[in-house]
Amino acid sequence: MDPAPHTILVHGFLRTRHDMFLLAPRLQKLVPETKVHSFGYPSRKLTLHEIALQLADFVSTVSRGEKVSFVGHSLGGLVVRALDAMPHHPAPLSRLVTLGTPHQGARIAGLMARLPVLGTFGGPVLQDLLIPPLPAEPRSLRVGCLIGHTKTRCGYLPLFGRDNDGLVCVDEAVFPACTAELRTFTFHGLFPFLPGTAHLSALFLRHGSFSQPANG
Repeated sequence: MDPAPHTILVHGFLRTRHDMFLLAPRLQKLVPETKVHSFGYPSRKLTLHEIALQLADFVSTVSRGEKVSFVGHSLGGLVVRALDAMPHHPAPLSRLVTLGTPHQGARIAGLMARLPVLGTFGGPVLQDLLIPPLPAEPRSLRVGCLIGHTKTRCGYLPLFGRDNDGLVCVDEAVFPACTAELRTFTFHGLFPFLPGTAHLSALFLRHGSFSQPANG
C-alpha cells in the first residue's frame, strides 16, 4: 500500500503544533509522496471528544476527501483514535504512528487530577488520559506504536516503580490491537525531536511496519 496523500501530525498534552517543527520537514523529506500538516489544539481546555471534533474539521479542510495518515505524540495518538472511533470520518483514514501514547491510560494523569492546582491546570482531558474512553479495536486505522523504555525496573522516573519513558509506563503504552510495536530508549518529551522518530514513522507510513521490507 502506498503512503496516504496526507499525513497529519498531532501534538501531545501541554504541547503545541510547533513541537513538530523538526518532525514535519524530516517526514516530508523521507516520504515525499505525502503532504505533511501539523494540527494544533488547546489541550487544557477540551475533552478528548471535543479535540477529536476539531481534528475532524482540520482533516476535512486539508485532505479534501483524500486518504489521511497520522503521527500522534502522547495524547495526540488518543485524539486520532477518538477520530477513528467516530461513526463518520471526514476522509478515509489509513495509518497512525503513536509516540509514547498511553493507550491503557496514564497513571500520571490521575496523580495530577488529585492535586487541586494541577487538576485545575490540566483541565477536563485529564480524566480521558487516565481512562481513555476508546474502543479496544480501531475501526479503520492500522496503528504502529513506538514505546519509550529503559529495560530497567525504574525507567526514567522511579516514582512509577516500573519501566517508563519519564511520563508513560511501558505497559500503559501497549496497544494489543496494533499492527506493529517497537520499544526504543527514548525519553517521552523527546519523541518529536529525534531523527530516529522520523525514520521509524516514515517506515510505518510507507510499509505498515517499523522494518524495511526484504524486497524494499
